[in-house]
Amino acid sequence: MKRLLLLSGPIAGGKTSVSASLQENYGFVPISSGSYLREQLAARNELLDRHNLQELGDSLDRATDFSWLIEAVAIPALEARQDIENWLLDAVRKPRQVELFRVRFASAVRHVHIVAPDAVLEQRYAARGLSHLEEYQASVLHLNEQSARSLTAFADKVLDTDEYSPVEIADQIMDIWEK
Repeated sequence: MKRLLLLSGPIAGGKTSVSASLQENYGFVPISSGSYLREQLAARNELLDRHNLQELGDSLDRATDFSWLIEAVAIPALEARQDIENWLLDAVRKPRQVELFRVRFASAVRHVHIVAPDAVLEQRYAARGLSHLEEYQASVLHLNEQSARSLTAFADKVLDTDEYSPVEIADQIMDIWEK
């Protein structure tokens, strides 16, 4: 494995757009913690909504000292596709997760935190048509979202999606391995 990118940031920050640009322009392959969590909820016959996904992730964090993301999600993906050199995990939410990835994968790991002004985040969320502003504001208050927003201090690089396009951000991300 050559590169493992941990991408973090707030809801509607632009992580999905940046991820798509990294996949298209640099061949990054996503590792999906969301898919893993949805499979777990489906097996329990629980509702597949943001709240239950967050609660299950929190439960797994407590039960495994945050290692489930590496052991149950990342390592199986990496082992299944050993030919891939550029990996992307776009759901890092907690400082301990970043710490464990750095310990386990050392110099292969970089962590980039995506930001945007709150007004821009609210606009983007509303444009999705998924819900009302009240739901966005409730999601922002969840501890997982607060934790994700706090990862700025742990990032190798912080990039503002209101200042740079997803392509420009992808280019800047590639530069951090060159230093």
